[in-house]
Amino acid sequence: MNRTLTLLALLPSVAFGQSLVSTAPQNRTVLLEDFTGIHCGYCPEGHAIAAALEAQHGPRIAVVGVHAGPYATPATGEPDFRTAAGTDIDTYFTIGGYPAGVINRHLFNGADDLGRGAWEGAVNEMLALPSPVNLGVASAFDAGTRELTVTVELLYTANSPGGDDYISVLLLESNIIGPQTDYGPSGNHTDYQHNHVLRSYITATWGEAVNTTTQGTTLVRTYTFTVPEQWNVANCEVVAFVSEDHSEVYQVREVPADGGTTLVIGELNGPEQTHVAGSNGQQSTFNSTLTNVLGGAADYQVTLTSYGSPVSWVSAVAVNGTPIANPGTIAVADAATANIAVHVTPSNAPGIGRYLLSIASINDPGAPVLEEEFNVISGITDLIVTHTGAEPWEQLYLDGLQQAGNQAFAATSKAKFMRFGEQGALAGVNNLYMNISWTFPSLTDDEVAVLTAHMDAGGDVMIAGQDIGWDQSGATGSYGTPATQAFFASHMHATYVADGSSANSSVNFFDADQVFGNLPNSTVANVFNNNTYPEEITPIAPAVGILHYGTNVNKIGGLRCDNGTYKVVYFGVGPEQMSNAAVGRAMVQVSHDWFYGVVGVAEFEAMLADALGQAYPVPASDRITIPLNELKVAATLEVFDATGRSVMQQRVAAGTTQLVLDIAGLEMGLYRYALRTAEGMGNARAFQVVR
Repeated sequence: MNRTLTLLALLPSVAFGQSLVSTAPQNRTVLLEDFTGIHCGYCPEGHAIAAALEAQHGPRIAVVGVHAGPYATPATGEPDFRTAAGTDIDTYFTIGGYPAGVINRHLFNGADDLGRGAWEGAVNEMLALPSPVNLGVASAFDAGTRELTVTVELLYTANSPGGDDYISVLLLESNIIGPQTDYGPSGNHTDYQHNHVLRSYITATWGEAVNTTTQGTTLVRTYTFTVPEQWNVANCEVVAFVSEDHSEVYQVREVPADGGTTLVIGELNGPEQTHVAGSNGQQSTFNSTLTNVLGGAADYQVTLTSYGSPVSWVSAVAVNGTPIANPGTIAVADAATANIAVHVTPSNAPGIGRYLLSIASINDPGAPVLEEEFNVISGITDLIVTHTGAEPWEQLYLDGLQQAGNQAFAATSKAKFMRFGEQGALAGVNNLYMNISWTFPSLTDDEVAVLTAHMDAGGDVMIAGQDIGWDQSGATGSYGTPATQAFFASHMHATYVADGSSANSSVNFFDADQVFGNLPNSTVANVFNNNTYPEEITPIAPAVGILHYGTNVNKIGGLRCDNGTYKVVYFGVGPEQMSNAAVGRAMVQVSHDWFYGVVGVAEFEAMLADALGQAYPVPASDRITIPLNELKVAATLEVFDATGRSVMQQRVAAGTTQLVLDIAGLEMGLYRYALRTAEGMGNARAFQVVR
């Protein structure tokens, strides 16, 4: 490896007026060093968590697979992914178990290595911190000489608190097929896809010193490295990061080894509200701005891509108020700003739509594409929330709600559920089905905050998975916090008793239970590769037990609770663990049916018709009161204008006696309102708005 060093205040790194770094101060990005090995049975779960974090945070995170330690030692004929640098780093951080994550080389409560269940929270914590330095990278590969040339650019937007900093550059390779031990449901692999495997450090293992780290300093360094013939450069990535000595990574960037660059083509700034609740016929608008920073007039291609939304939903893009084609080309003058609006209009088809706004430079096609993501949820009354690692069981939940006859359900990831909840977009969702399964952490502080708000507003929740209670027990290795432990008692109405074992080999539903008593019993399947821990709990009143293990009625593994505000069902053994799949589906279906408390269409329509009173005063200008009588189920009150367009939605808890609506924002005219659940809509009543 050869290195040339340049340290100049104003040296351009690419073409005139262009830069690999933004001039605006930025927050930290995240380096996740995943200490792993081909014989580490829990490591595939760590890989899945890391991949989910990459999907969520995109270029703000770089994952490095460090194969080191006892589980990385290959057997005869197996590939050896170990490196001298990886072994040195593994030794320095005193990795105690695998997989382990070192995140930004930061100490979390005195620990530098974290179990996989703590990665999500640590990543979010680091992303919220400011960085004193911005980092850019460009990489080029000469196929003839196999020489890799990497340019690293730094711009200090503040004084670095650590004094001297260090630049580290390394090479990764992905899509390597090889063996992998796996304690998960799929079992061991001979053709596992290993990604982000550390191949070599291009700099010294602990980086190269940056001695001038004051605000306004610009630094450019160039490194060269000869790539071995056996490494496929097309699958290689270059990672560069700037840090303090052996600690505190400020910024990290990852680019393809062959032609990758962080060239800044513009500044794309989106709205704070990126997850919204939509409704039939009502347009949601997301406004962003694009500023050209290329140093001259530039052309951009603007593309809006829809993922998962019903085909009848309509989306469009406008630039400076004028609709454009999709994809469309726009010209932006030097240093000028274009206003870009994304419009999404749901139909009456319920769904969740993800919309990706992509802006590419036509003049510099190799530069990174700028992206903003927007999400709309509309018409969904019942939402399945799947934790990372529990994806194999999501279909079981979908089948359970389909079996219940629900026409307005969907499934989403925990990360997306959190964003919808935190941005107030779940008002139309009545019931949640938490597919936690055997994942860690089973609950997080931000997650229980959203769940608490949903339940306290009258929403119902089914929560299922083994080790949820153990995770709140305070046992060594558990991830429970004061907030999640409090939620386990106050809203799940449970006390943890024991971890359970494979001796809890059958599930028996209490025959006397009026809700779950008719479900057939089932043996417990070995779906977690001999890691079977059907949880034992004690219900906290007014909760009651709904299942026990074997013939021991004191070994309770599930409960239900109706406290007058919300209903909750908690299974300490997941539906996916039922040997009889029909029982697993029924656990979801019966939870759904109990939440709604409706046994037939005619009874449902009559109940909603009787429950909805006439609004007063009528006509009104600012607010109306709607009486409700013996509303036995949670529902959504929906308001429609004269054209039939939904203009307002509000969740109503079972037992609510009246609802006050703020109608000051409605135009003058006649409106209808009705109660709706997943089973349908009741008869509508009317009111008039005057000014």
